[in-house]
Amino acid sequence: MGTGRYLLPFTLVAMFAWPGQALAQLTADRYSEGQPKSVGGCPAEPLAFHRCALDRAKTFAPPRTPSGRPDMQGYWFGLLVSEYSVEAVDATDPRAQSGVEPWEVWPGMVVDPPDRKIPYQPWAASIGRAGENRQRYIDPRTACHTAGVPRLAQQGDIVSKRDPGQLIQPEGDKYVMWLFEDSHVYRVIQMDGRSHVGHDIKLWNGDSRGRWEGNTLVVDTRNLNGYTWLDDAGNFYTDAAHLVERLTMVDRDTIHYEIAIDDPTVYTRPWKMAWALVRETDPAFQLLEEACVEGDRDLPHFLDAGRKFYFGTSWKSHAGRRER
Repeated sequence: MGTGRYLLPFTLVAMFAWPGQALAQLTADRYSEGQPKSVGGCPAEPLAFHRCALDRAKTFAPPRTPSGRPDMQGYWFGLLVSEYSVEAVDATDPRAQSGVEPWEVWPGMVVDPPDRKIPYQPWAASIGRAGENRQRYIDPRTACHTAGVPRLAQQGDIVSKRDPGQLIQPEGDKYVMWLFEDSHVYRVIQMDGRSHVGHDIKLWNGDSRGRWEGNTLVVDTRNLNGYTWLDDAGNFYTDAAHLVERLTMVDRDTIHYEIAIDDPTVYTRPWKMAWALVRETDPAFQLLEEACVEGDRDLPHFLDAGRKFYFGTSWKSHAGRRER
């Protein structure tokens, strides 16, 4: 007699007695089905990976460029990520049980605050989390706009070899290039100490300035226009957001990626997400152009259904209700 036949009754009893704990365990159990057991020598769950990878990185000696910087060049796929929601999706969520497009059950990429929730101000929570944004607007990525920061770094399917990114560190260390197959987008990260552009200049992927802190590439991004989402659920930030990414090699084929997001317009405090970037090791691999606009057949249907293009209208229209 196997233990599996007793799992469901025990889980239901536990949910009745300790709903929060039981739902977390149920989510973790469903998430682990078919997932890798480890990434870079660390557990394949975002928070556990985050804690383990930071510790392992302390003793790893990364390969070096001719100038002595950590050599992160290569093709990278996001792992331990979900397009549906950066927050947890538990097994009881109606969206996870949908027969049309079920959301994957998983624990989320948020690693801080401790409850692993985006710390929205109350007025903003109803816009994100599959609220007003998802109900009224077209996902900017669906509309073939850039996925934005950090969503670009979430892209990639290492199994199908789809939508990777490429890091390039040109000689001279004046900048780092981050190229993406997704919508054929790129980022130029200036590394020469120059100041950000004027605050009135707003860009889809923002204005990025990089520096090295030991073996960690730190990327400070401002000047965002707030026209992108964090996920399919419509979680968002505004044009006041300040993003700080930290990329640290755990081993030759794994990067610990962390991002801190600060936007006092919509959040009560700064918060963080983390996941893994894993290397494509095929020497013949290369990026391909994704002809998103040319191949699109969905936009007319969204527009016919009354959806609108997203240019931050939801948070702009709630300006009078914002809590400072």
